[in-house]
Amino acid sequence: MKDIARKVSIDETTNFDKVGFSGQVYVQNEEKVGFNALLVTVTGHHPKKKMVDTTRNYYVIEGEGSFTLDGVSHKVRVGDLFIVGAGHEYEYEGTMKLFEFNVSAENSFKDETLQ
Repeated sequence: MKDIARKVSIDETTNFDKVGFSGQVYVQNEEKVGFNALLVTVTGHHPKKKMVDTTRNYYVIEGEGSFTLDGVSHKVRVGDLFIVGAGHEYEYEGTMKLFEFNVSAENSFKDETLQ
């Protein structure tokens, strides 16, 4: 595994922009360190996905919305942590800022878009 002790400045991030959400990637999948890290700004809906071999974690930094896990909707607000393990389906929506942290021991980061 690569040495991962470091500081990542906002100036070093890569931006992304999709329908309903955008943000900055702090640690890329391609770095092959077993995790990635993103700041996500939600302004709508994130499509339904199924995690294949990755655990996805979302911490709500600001705003509020809802996460649906395996068909069950949960309201979320600042300070909540939402965890999606391998084999589970999820989607989310709202107006919020999320810190996303994904762990993939095999560095594959597989998920399946369902919508």
